[in-house]
Amino acid sequence: MAADDPLCREPLVSVEFEVFGKVQGVYFPKYVRDICLQLGICGWVKNSKTGTILGKMQGPQALVDQM
Repeated sequence: MAADDPLCREPLVSVEFEVFGKVQGVYFPKYVRDICLQLGICGWVKNSKTGTILGKMQGPQALVDQM
């Protein structure tokens, strides 16, 4: 990316999250991954041993807020 690209000038934010409820067995991690790829957000998402979804995402504030 060029230095004048707006994405290069906007500071990145990082968010850790945990989702509760019926989120395992319903393709929630795949959905999160697909949306993050569309938005250009980096990170990871996984099922936890306690039945929740854990994740971390990083990107420009506006895109993380949109997610």
